[in-house]
Amino acid sequence: MRSAWLKWARAVEHQRLLARRTREFLADGSYEYVRWDNLTDSTDPLVRMQWRVRTKKQFSESWSVLLGDILTNLRAALDHAMWTAVVMHSGRPDKPNQVQFPITTKASSFAESRRKFSALVPSEFWGMIEALQPFHGGDRAHTSPLEVLRWLSNLDKHRAVHIVGRIYFDLAPVAIRSETPVKIVEERRHEGPIDGDNKAVLFLKFERPRGDAPIDVVPTFAFSPSIQISEDPVEYRTLASAMEVMTDGVLKVLTYCTSSLGLPMPDIDSLELGEEHDLVAAELAGDVHTFRDFDGTVHRFTDPASRGEEVKSR
Repeated sequence: MRSAWLKWARAVEHQRLLARRTREFLADGSYEYVRWDNLTDSTDPLVRMQWRVRTKKQFSESWSVLLGDILTNLRAALDHAMWTAVVMHSGRPDKPNQVQFPITTKASSFAESRRKFSALVPSEFWGMIEALQPFHGGDRAHTSPLEVLRWLSNLDKHRAVHIVGRIYFDLAPVAIRSETPVKIVEERRHEGPIDGDNKAVLFLKFERPRGDAPIDVVPTFAFSPSIQISEDPVEYRTLASAMEVMTDGVLKVLTYCTSSLGLPMPDIDSLELGEEHDLVAAELAGDVHTFRDFDGTVHRFTDPASRGEEVKSR
């Protein structure tokens, strides 16, 4: 199992580097929001506002290469675990190139893997493999960490993996500050991946206060690199969340495999997890959330579990 654990550790090292680069990118003012409104048109009984996002710089292509390295090592860790179990239980197989850790969203497809591999590994080990199969997830099988890894890994090997967009989501409701009550007539938000630039992410329409009373509208946005995790159906996740569930999913499998084979767990320090990546841009550790206040001030927060502090700039 040592080989499998080393592959997992290498994936974690690449993941830390990718996370560091994305944090630095997000903290470097890589985008801006532009507001349009008709506040000066007092003849219109409705106030209309929309916010568009403009990208100042594109994601680095090196991210896709790093992502491919992560996927390759995570998938290899599973296959190396399967190889260890086969060799320990029944010796070197007649067809070594066919040995791989099975992952499928269909019970019918798993039947063929059962026929080929179940007798080659201990029954407890095979029971663990079957229990972890994505097909147990029903119509959400495509979101299983192992299935996401399988799909992305195959895409990387045979086609290409790209970070395809940004996922925008709200950190808080839109705050409207006015001396008189404001009635919102329509509100549309964009959530999910965005392709292209100058995309409208928020549209507001509300009744104009009498006497043209001052109005402050404070929307709060956050964005993160995103990646497609499934083709049928098409579905996206933030890059950070996709990486986390895949790494944790493989870690869970390796832990089960090591235990079921009666082997000792590795010394985590011996795996050399690339701690040097954590020492760079440490002040940006964790997820970075950024939003722009009504006065143009940019607020940037890191995850509460990290060491980051609020940063304000204009």
